[in-house]
Parts: sequence; C-alpha cells; structure tokens
Amino acid sequence: MILYVSTRSSSLAARLAFVLAGLPGEVREIGLRAGESRTPEYLAINPKGQVPALVLDNGETLTETAAILLAIGELAPQSGLIPTDRMARWRVMEWLSWYAWNAPRSFLPAMMPSMFGPPQVENQIREAALKRVEGLLAHVEVALTGRDWAVGDHLTAADLCIAMLTVFAGFLGIAPPDGMMAHRARIFALPSLADTLKAEGFAT
Repeated sequence: MILYVSTRSSSLAARLAFVLAGLPGEVREIGLRAGESRTPEYLAINPKGQVPALVLDNGETLTETAAILLAIGELAPQSGLIPTDRMARWRVMEWLSWYAWNAPRSFLPAMMPSMFGPPQVENQIREAALKRVEGLLAHVEVALTGRDWAVGDHLTAADLCIAMLTVFAGFLGIAPPDGMMAHRARIFALPSLADTLKAEGFAT
C-alpha cells in the first residue's frame, strides 16, 4: 500500500491512522504548494489532485479522509480505529461524517475567502466562517467533556479527525478550547507517532 500525503495538510489524520494501524506499505509526500498534486503522474493516481490518497495492494485507489480512515481501520481491526462493536462503529462514522461536512465549510472560507466570493465580500465571508469555526470548536469541547476519547474508552478514527480541528484552528491563529487541546495531547503523546509528528513539524 502507498499513502500519499502532504505535510501540514488535512492528510495528517490519514497519515496518523496509517502509522497507528501498523499496515505494511509506505507513506509518500507530495508538495501541494509546489504544485505536485497537479502533475500528470499524480493526477493519474488521484484525478481530484488532492491528498490523502491510498493506493491499495490490488491497485485500487481510495480518496477522501473518511473513506481512507474506514479502510485503514477495517484492514487493521486490532488497531481499534474502527470499532468492531456495532454501536461504537456507528458513532465513529457519525463523527467522520460530521467532520467531512463541517471542517471544509468552516475552515476553508476562513483561510481562503477569495475562493468563495469577489474581493469586496471577502471580509464578510471570512467573518461568517470564523463564527462557524467558533461554533464547531464549542460543540466538540462539550462532546469531549468528561471523556478521554470521542467514542468508547480508546482512541478511534474519530479522535484523529477531532485533533485535525485543532490543527486547522492553529493555522488561523485560533487557540482551541482546553479540553480539545488536552485530547490532542493524549494522541500526540503516543510513542508510535513521534517520528511522524516530527516530520510534520509538530513539537511532541
């Protein structure tokens, strides 16, 4: 298997899952900012020109974070990333679905308002997006109250997505709530992730 990622991007959740799962294969970095995701070679792998992308051993390629997290978790059931318990699995998928919708619509317009309207309304677009970010972080903070992990008593794919929200908030210069940062610290303290997080530029 080959997982394509780009440093300091939304592909971090899939990269962490890949490491935690201990699957055979390799992680390959491409430079989004250098335009490497738009080369003919990469577009042949993922025509969307995005990361992450997971090339499976059978030659099939999966894209989109939620789908890749599901695949990694099912390929490595011992990891617990996707629980085998039915209700817990549904709860994890609930979080992944929520993340897939809310993260882009909240953070992207705040980071790049020019993608969503003409210059004269960029400030309004950014301000509206920042309010959504604030509401999103508040929702997660409440959901994590009294819990170490989002679902059950161990780390799942849902927790990796939640940690990504703190990363995105950092890109905007927003300090996430204390509970979310404590949750992220539990993940980032895992010894198996030390090298990956160092490669991604995080102090652990």
